[in-house]
Amino acid sequence: MINGARVKTALESVGHYMSGPGGAERPAVIPSNFLLFELITEGAVYAPDGNDLHGVGAVFVHNPGQSTVSLTPGDGHYACMTARFRLDRLPRQFVWPRVFQWAVASEALRFSEELLFAFHHTDLDHGVLGDLIWCQFRFRLEEFRRSAKQRSIPPLLAGVINYMDRLYAEPISVEDLAEHFGLSASYLHAQFREHVGMTPHQHLILQRMRSARHKLVTTADPIKSIARDVGYANPENFCRAFKKHCGLTAAAYRRKFLPYG
Repeated sequence: MINGARVKTALESVGHYMSGPGGAERPAVIPSNFLLFELITEGAVYAPDGNDLHGVGAVFVHNPGQSTVSLTPGDGHYACMTARFRLDRLPRQFVWPRVFQWAVASEALRFSEELLFAFHHTDLDHGVLGDLIWCQFRFRLEEFRRSAKQRSIPPLLAGVINYMDRLYAEPISVEDLAEHFGLSASYLHAQFREHVGMTPHQHLILQRMRSARHKLVTTADPIKSIARDVGYANPENFCRAFKKHCGLTAAAYRRKFLPYG
């Protein structure tokens, strides 16, 4: 509800644009009360406010008064799916970055094709399509931010983390990790604190708890069995760690997410 009136949809249109050689003749300026997404589906294009070049899977977000993409390198071209929303019909505002990257280009292309077909060829409710576009881009943005954070981690430390994430159920100690990678334990601690924001042990526990939560809601395995699977020989130690991490016992966590409970 906005100003007492029910809002059916914030999505105004979904379209497709193909530029000529060298890009668009001129950029478009977004009018007031509108927000425009451009999902690049072909070629490469420069960001409207810089020299960064972006290819397939790039998502540009343009607010009122901002210009769309337009320039390509040389005689190249670009194509994009566009989705235009009315800002005054959105139930709440969200601050988008100017551009982010959809990680898997083939998935971005499939999404573009599905949305264009759904908007122009079917009778699907545009409010539903608007929700889908909005939430899909939010999800891809969070993936992009997470991968960007991971890319900022030094390669050696990224190797340590990958090793831990694969072997989280093994009895790994900080000393074992340091020796395996030819580091001192104190240096490894310092690197984790600086780039991950936690100790190696805390990261290990986090991975074990993530796995435990998933197993609790996707299997009927006994809690003792799950404890062993995620690296706890003593189920009581697992239960204490789980309660501390999640604020619930493992049994209560499982009950909470029973689909028909």
